[in-house]
Amino acid sequence: MTDDIVASSRDGIITIDPHGVLTSFNPGAEAIFGLSATEVVGLTVAEVFLPLEDLDAFTDCVLEAVRQPDKEHVATISLERPEGILHLSVRTVLLHRKGSDERIGVLVMLADESERVELLTRTADRERERAATGRFIVAILTIFSVFTLLLEPIQKLARAHFYDLGPVIALLTLVIIAFFLDRWSSPESRTLKLNLRPERRYLVESIVWSLGFCVLMTFGKLIFILLAREDGATPPELFSFLVLDDGTRVREPGLFLIALAIYLVSVLFQQFAIRCAIQAPLQSFLTGVIGPAGWVANLVSTLLFAVLHAHLNPLVSLAVIVPSLLWGWLFMRSGSVVPSIISHAIIGVYAIFILGIFAGLDQV
Repeated sequence: MTDDIVASSRDGIITIDPHGVLTSFNPGAEAIFGLSATEVVGLTVAEVFLPLEDLDAFTDCVLEAVRQPDKEHVATISLERPEGILHLSVRTVLLHRKGSDERIGVLVMLADESERVELLTRTADRERERAATGRFIVAILTIFSVFTLLLEPIQKLARAHFYDLGPVIALLTLVIIAFFLDRWSSPESRTLKLNLRPERRYLVESIVWSLGFCVLMTFGKLIFILLAREDGATPPELFSFLVLDDGTRVREPGLFLIALAIYLVSVLFQQFAIRCAIQAPLQSFLTGVIGPAGWVANLVSTLLFAVLHAHLNPLVSLAVIVPSLLWGWLFMRSGSVVPSIISHAIIGVYAIFILGIFAGLDQV
C-alpha cells in the first residue's frame, strides 16, 4: 500500500542511499523534472541533477542532506516550464529501515506550491493596487480642492484687468496631477500609455471623427445664428476666427500664430495629463471591480477636465464634455495618446481659431 501511495502522489518523492545514489523516483518526480525513473535510478545526485539548469539550490540541498542526514534540510526552487513557472518546496528527512534504527538513506519530498504562490502574488498585487488607489484619491482630492480655493482669487484678478491666470493654473494643475500620480503609483500600477506609434487606422479614425465633429459644430452655430437673429440687427458671423473675451478680433498674423502655438502646446500637456496620468491608472484600478471600467474612467477624467474649465465660464465647462468623451474613447481604442492629441488639436483649433464658438462669451 505504501508503494501505491508513493506512486500516486502528485508530489515528487525521491529516495537516496547514504552514498548519494538514487534508489527510487516516483511519477511525481518524473513529471517535475521531465526524467524517467529507469534513466536515473542507480545514478548519483551529481550525475542526474548537476547537468540540469536552475537546479543549483535543489542540488545543494540534497547533497547537504546526504552529508548531514541527521538534520532536516529545506529549500525553495522555481522551474521554468512551457505552461508557466513551477514553484516547489523541498524538504529532506532521514530514512530508517522499518522496525530498526538502521539508516538507509535520505527521503526527498518536493511539494508543488505554485497555486499557493500564485494566490499570494495576486493578494499582494491587490494590496498594492488598493494602496495606489488610495494615493490616487488623495492626490485628486487635494489638488482639486486647492484649485477650487484659488478660483475666487483668479476671478478677482481677471475683473481687476490683470492677466487671467486661470488657463495657466488649470494647465499647471494637470501637470502636477500627472507628476504626483506617476510618483506615488507603484511600478505595477504605472499604466501611462506613452505608445507614440499607434496603428495608422487609429490615426485616420481620429481625423475622421474630428472632422465630423467640426461639421456638427458648424451646423450647430449656424442654427443658433438663425434662431437668435433679430430684426434690424447685424447677425454674428459664422466664422469669427480668434476673438478675445472683450470682443476684440485678432487681426495680426503674428499674434494669431503665437496664440495658436501656445494652444497646441497646451493640448499636449492636457492630453498627457488627463489620459495618461488619470484615465489610464483609473481604468487599471477599476478593471475587475466594475464592468465598463474603461468608460467609467473616461467619464471621471472628462468631468475633471471640465472642472478645470469652470473658471472660464459654465458654458465652456459644459462644452468640453462631449469632445473630451470622444478623446477618451479614442485613447481607449488605440492604447495611445496620439489619436487623442490629434483630435483635440483639430477640434480645438477649429472651434476657437476658425469658428470662434466662444466669441463674445464672458470668460473670467
